[in-house]
Amino acid sequence: MTGFYDKLHELSNDYQQLFKRRQIIMSFESYLELLRQRPQALTRTASVYLKDCMSHFGGYEVRDGGMPFTRHKIFDTGTFKYGSIIGGERYQNRIYKIIENFARQGYSNKLILLHGPNGSAKTSTVETIARAMQQYSELEQGAVYRFNWVFPAEQSPEMRSKGESGPIGFSPRKALDQSMVSDTSYALLDDQNIASRIHSEFKENPFYLIPMPYREKWMKEWIAIEKGIDPSEVVLPPHVYLSGLSKRNQLIFETLLNAYDGDINKVFRHIQVERFFYSYQYRVGIASVEPQMVVDANEKQLTMDQNIANLPSVLHNISFHEVSGQLVDANRGILEFSDMLKRPLEALKYLLSTIEKSTVSLHTGTAHLDLVFFATTNEKHLDAFKASPDFTAFSGRFALVTVPYLLNVEDEQKIYKREVEILSQTTKIAPHSVELLSLWAVMTRMKQPDVEKYDIKERTLISRVDPLVKAKMYAGRSLQSHMANRDEKSLYKLRDKIVSESLDLVVYEGRFGASPRELKVILSNAAQNPNHSSLTPMAIFEELESLVKNRTIHEFLQFEPRGKYHDAALFIDYIKAEFAEIFANESLKAMNLVDDQEYETLLKRYIDHVVGSLKNEKVYDQKRGTSEEASTKVMSEIEKILDAPQPVEKFRRGLLSRIAASKIDNPNDEIVVSKIFEDFLQKIRDHYHGEKTQVVGKIYNAMLALGTNHESDFSRDDIAAAKMTYDNLEKKFGYTNEQAKACLQFYVTFQAEPEAKA
Repeated sequence: MTGFYDKLHELSNDYQQLFKRRQIIMSFESYLELLRQRPQALTRTASVYLKDCMSHFGGYEVRDGGMPFTRHKIFDTGTFKYGSIIGGERYQNRIYKIIENFARQGYSNKLILLHGPNGSAKTSTVETIARAMQQYSELEQGAVYRFNWVFPAEQSPEMRSKGESGPIGFSPRKALDQSMVSDTSYALLDDQNIASRIHSEFKENPFYLIPMPYREKWMKEWIAIEKGIDPSEVVLPPHVYLSGLSKRNQLIFETLLNAYDGDINKVFRHIQVERFFYSYQYRVGIASVEPQMVVDANEKQLTMDQNIANLPSVLHNISFHEVSGQLVDANRGILEFSDMLKRPLEALKYLLSTIEKSTVSLHTGTAHLDLVFFATTNEKHLDAFKASPDFTAFSGRFALVTVPYLLNVEDEQKIYKREVEILSQTTKIAPHSVELLSLWAVMTRMKQPDVEKYDIKERTLISRVDPLVKAKMYAGRSLQSHMANRDEKSLYKLRDKIVSESLDLVVYEGRFGASPRELKVILSNAAQNPNHSSLTPMAIFEELESLVKNRTIHEFLQFEPRGKYHDAALFIDYIKAEFAEIFANESLKAMNLVDDQEYETLLKRYIDHVVGSLKNEKVYDQKRGTSEEASTKVMSEIEKILDAPQPVEKFRRGLLSRIAASKIDNPNDEIVVSKIFEDFLQKIRDHYHGEKTQVVGKIYNAMLALGTNHESDFSRDDIAAAKMTYDNLEKKFGYTNEQAKACLQFYVTFQAEPEAKA
């Protein structure tokens, strides 16, 4: 037990030190000293605080294709339940700019309405901001303060025996335990010496207790010192000039000031400044309002409250009211209206003045609010709202932020990281399963490009962009298997225009399609599919084939196909073909018939000879360590494989142009021949694999025969090659033997289908 008590003692000491270091409780005098040192930080509005919070976490540049965006690290902090927000830099930058504008103008007068399809991370975005605010408020630079009114208890037995019960806080100083009270404040009294403590429900900033014009004068002086400028140059933000205090706090202040004959120092003795920390769970400066909840600030009179009964008699003439509700809880922070437009329109009309004026009307007066308003809604409800005659009145108070589904396959895969981690605890997950599911999902969200928006010379190329090509292009992948290198480069030059084509339209790209919520169900079902012992691409295919049959359930399945777009069933065929190609390449590499490095060496040797030939230079042979003349034989052999067009000299000069263009596009990158000529590398690889078709086919058959009665039909070398291929598929690519066999069976069957051959 001794060790247990030691741990408790250590915990107690640590928390005492943390409490003191954070300055959780202080007198008003101590707060003024802190305010003098950090006048701007301690008088921030909610919008300025939120901007500073986002800036605190920093950012870094990401590129969406060719377009640079700032990735704000605040969205990497994660929600309360899940990980970071994946992708979405475009709309996240929009949120930051809106908040930055609020901070610049000194007040937030619009509601930030995040709209998009279901499951596009609208709520998660707000939750991430809320969580980051909690973390930021734990830091010294994120400290925020509110205040309480404190009235000490009478400690003199003589006074009680005589029936003297002068107003608490006004009795002679000898009536107090002097060891428990500082010379200037009651703020640090122990609870046993406090008769009454009145909290400020609105969490008002204590600097509002400084009366004007001293508040203005002091703030200018302190900010001038902080900035190193003259006080006359300081322009104070508008909120500094507000009254700032709730009606209850203003009445207490004025009553005490009268009772003390204008001695404001004595009034300040009753102020206890308290540091608070934002909390989503306990609704401190952060609140979320569900659709079924009534949003308001409720007010009720206090009559039996012990705090009220113990107040000094001079305060008994004040009618004390308690204010509560989400608007009050969220004050000085953020308030989110979840699925806002599911509410009746009439229920939202009061928000017009609340948002625009940042005030809320109570029975006893009008209270100022310091809030950043967020709301979320889906597109169906927003469309209905736009059709309402009241939309015009609301639209001026809204800052609309579109939150679409992700259109980058690489990002889409990251969404399912947590699900994959959970599923992997009970089942094996084959390579490419999540990738193929993500590719299918992204294709369901694509819009057909409008060829009329492009130059005549570009239209033929644009018309060839199907959902698969578009999805690969958005992910920055190679398009070599779909089009010539020249066309690929031309298409990538148009990428930004293609991406931006529908950004400002009502029907924007990413508004429709498969939701990540639906895809998580697909993953779960695929992992439990009785036809498969683990989660494989084939299990994904089966679940998707089942999904597309339920057209009445999923809205995106109800669209009529347009060209090759909006055809979810066709996209299953696409990902099957993609996987067949992927597995073919991986299994061939696993056979070790030819080291893949040899293909790259052969390609590089060819390019070296082409360069030497055109520049009339000798070619260095690394194997021999000597230089030699460019060989026409070496070049011709490879050009035959590449099916190079005539005249061959023009073809060769085109290779140099491609290298030069790559260097211009990537000046800081080393020239990597295998990347620049990826299409050539694949042709060389396919050529040599084609020459070994019979060998490859025999190994495939041996792989399928392993463990069956047909194993004896193959030679010892064939069986050894089959086992080695299985081992390499596991070591190099992550397939279990059972998964590899199932994938091979799929590949062989797929290749035998007429559609696949076509």
